[in-house]
Amino acid sequence: MNERTEAANEARLLAQQCQTAVFSTISVKLQGHPFGSVSPVMLADDGNMVFYVSDIAQHARNLDQDPRLSLTLYHQASHGDQNEQGRLTLSGLAHPLTDVQSAAYAPRYFRLFPEAQRYEKAHDFRFWLLKVKDVRFIGGFGKIFWLKQSEWQRLAPQWSAEQESDMVRHMNADHSDACQLILADHFLQQGQPTMLSVYADGCHFMLDGKRYFVPFTTPCHTSQEVRQALVAMTNKARAA
Repeated sequence: MNERTEAANEARLLAQQCQTAVFSTISVKLQGHPFGSVSPVMLADDGNMVFYVSDIAQHARNLDQDPRLSLTLYHQASHGDQNEQGRLTLSGLAHPLTDVQSAAYAPRYFRLFPEAQRYEKAHDFRFWLLKVKDVRFIGGFGKIFWLKQSEWQRLAPQWSAEQESDMVRHMNADHSDACQLILADHFLQQGQPTMLSVYADGCHFMLDGKRYFVPFTTPCHTSQEVRQALVAMTNKARAA
């Protein structure tokens, strides 16, 4: 694996692990001055970013007038130098999604952010999509890349949002012991987690209100490959 491929994989992993982003928009109120805000975000299978915000949010108002957006995600340093931590900036044009388009993202989003589901009844909340054009990844000192779209983007897996929901439901209902083993093996966390998502490169779990992303050893593009990966991870965890 060359250093650019490795950097792209690390950048995508960071996007899976850090699901709160700094939004940089062009302010209407401040007449073009940059404006920063913070909101949850979700990585789409293809590498674009999805977010769910109210029309009255300042960054939504700004995007209605100027769709240019940069999202910054980063690992917060628990101690020491913040500059040694990985960070990722994704830039492009953002646009609101129709109800039909939103249906492809909403089930996963509300599993990842269950507290956001109460906003569904508020008529001014909409899903947005950032079409990522430019990717800046810094993995630490000396590890700095402008990644190409071809390096950042991924092929969408061969399952629908509904099929993903079925896989998640099945794991939580019938294989909760496997979920527990997998999370404990990767994060040494004890307790009964809930599976939230299935991506080509891994899956999210939640335990005690905290989200954890567990990567697959190799990308999965079919539900059969996901099943095989989860079985292998469970067997490894059980053996350990």
